[in-house]
Amino acid sequence: MNIFVMRHGQASSQASSDAQRPLTEHGKEEVCHMAQWLAQQVESFDRVLVSPYLRTRQTWQQVSAVIPGMRTEFCNELVPSADADTAASLILAYGDVERTGNLLVISHMPLVGFLVESLCPATMAPVFVTSGVAKITLEKGHGGLFNWLEGPHSIRPHHPRRWPLCGSMG
Repeated sequence: MNIFVMRHGQASSQASSDAQRPLTEHGKEEVCHMAQWLAQQVESFDRVLVSPYLRTRQTWQQVSAVIPGMRTEFCNELVPSADADTAASLILAYGDVERTGNLLVISHMPLVGFLVESLCPATMAPVFVTSGVAKITLEKGHGGLFNWLEGPHSIRPHHPRRWPLCGSMG
């Protein structure tokens, strides 16, 4: 199973609660660019697990405009203060039960970093930039293999005008 762990895009600091913080326009742009890049890595997701917070739902909305997801679940186990081992158990349960090929998880820092560490015991928790995506390969009976972590700045071409336009995405 391939697990793609994504941090939400840049979010506004102005909201009635942390759960209601929306993506900024810059956040929408960076998610759009990451989604376009990610579409070159994977054709679709068999399952998508998303934190119920507004900014993660908006991130999935942007990604799903580019890459289809078969089934989406909004999981309280993926909120910022959630326990990484509990979140990892949830992911592994979906992987075992569903025989998932590609699974996308959209969540928050610091959970995304600790989640990588929980799934890949040989890896220290990485720091994700906003819209950052990590790929983990998981085989039954083995620990996860940390493949890569990319963000909008590491994938951006030297000439930003070469990016397809993202303005129509939302």
